Formats: sequence, structure tokens, C-alpha cells
Amino acid sequence: MKYENLITQLCEVIKESEKNAVEIYDNLESISTILENLNLPLHESKKIESLLSDSYGLIQHQDLHRQKIERVVNAVCEHNNIDASKYNIAPSAKHLDGDANDDLVSEDELEALIKQMQEA
Repeated sequence: MKYENLITQLCEVIKESEKNAVEIYDNLESISTILENLNLPLHESKKIESLLSDSYGLIQHQDLHRQKIERVVNAVCEHNNIDASKYNIAPSAKHLDGDANDDLVSEDELEALIKQMQEA
């Protein structure tokens, strides 16, 4: 598989992920609004609020994974002199060497992801 095909597939995943996250968020907002109008016992209301809060956290976690994929796409483009602008994705945040951040994609992770996508 050529890098351009890999990038195209990853960009499709990014776009679908963004679309799904927006739909899920909108659904959770609707549920929250409906629940505000119900006369539920306080303990039941708190349980549902907790579940909604957990769901928002999962959306945020999923968005971090989407951003990692964007960093991989941008890194592949950069390392292979491919014009990333034609894929219509946001530029990735750059981390400097020595930054204290656990959310980095290492070179090994990048190579493993590329290899996995090429085998698919």
C-alpha cells in the first residue's frame, strides 16, 4: 500500500470519528435536556448525571485518539514529502523534545501503525 492510500484511509477514519462524536454529543445533550424536565428522585437523577458525565469523558478520550491519528498522518506526510493540505485535515500540534507529555506518538508506534495499515 502506498503512503497516499494509507493517508486517505486514515483521513476517512478521522472524518467519520469527528462526525460520530458530534452526533453522540448532540444525543447526550438531548438526553440531558429531557432529564431536566422529568421529576426523577434525586438519587436516580444523580446516577444518570454520572453516566452522562462518563459518556462526555469517553467522547473526550476518543477525540484524543483522533488527534493522535492526525499527528500520524501529518508525520507520514512530512517524512515522505507529501502535501498534507490536499487531505484537508488540521495541522497537528508539535511537541518539543523533552516536553513532559504522555500523549506522544513514538517513532516505534508510528512505524507499527504504518505497517499495520499496509498489511490491511
